[in-house]
Amino acid sequence: MSMWAEEMATKQVNKLDLQHAAGLLRQQILAVDGVISVRLLHEVSEMERVADAIGKGALGPHFSRSMNDISPGHAMVMVAYGKSSQGDVPIGMVAARYDDKPGWDLKDFLSAHWARLYPADEPGAFAEFTPESCQYARGVAGPFAYIGDGWIAKAFRGGNLLGLIQKLLILLAYDEWKPNLTYGWMRPDKVLSGYAARWGYTIVYPRGIEWRIPPAQVDLRDVYFVGVDRIGIHQMILDMTFEH
Repeated sequence: MSMWAEEMATKQVNKLDLQHAAGLLRQQILAVDGVISVRLLHEVSEMERVADAIGKGALGPHFSRSMNDISPGHAMVMVAYGKSSQGDVPIGMVAARYDDKPGWDLKDFLSAHWARLYPADEPGAFAEFTPESCQYARGVAGPFAYIGDGWIAKAFRGGNLLGLIQKLLILLAYDEWKPNLTYGWMRPDKVLSGYAARWGYTIVYPRGIEWRIPPAQVDLRDVYFVGVDRIGIHQMILDMTFEH
């Protein structure tokens, strides 16, 4: 670890610098053709309405109220809006949730959390990690912020709108929750195409999950773990504000 990284690992993130970087990201989002506003929502019920209106359908298992007990203030969603004849309509979203489990490291949390989310092929069975899975998460203490349920309306795909609203959400989630680590999951083709770096993640591990019982959902059988810690937040802010 460089001397700069060692210093940043313990130095508090400057709130004004973070707000400046967030403001620059907001300007970039509003410069995307068709985007008229961007908003941060905090209620899971609001997230459900946005997911339905945007064409995503139901929220994913990490945010579904039928699978999770998410306390007030422990979820947020960044939403980009466009204009239609019916008024403002959501055209892009990505969500975050806060978790802090004293006595568990990230490895323990991931294994326990995923065990109740995804059915396996066998009726009544659920996907299960191997004991050796997620060694990169051993000893990593909380709190954690998970980023997921990203979705862009079909007419607005092909640009970087999801990346922009995701980076803004990472910054604002850090500002509100001060997680020790912000993380998510990404398909191999996305990581190898450079999406992880462009979307603000500085930590990348292939073979993010090793399965004892694989999930029925095939695209989850091979995922990368992506994350950003305090050093990465410092770097994101520095990158955003270097010429401003």
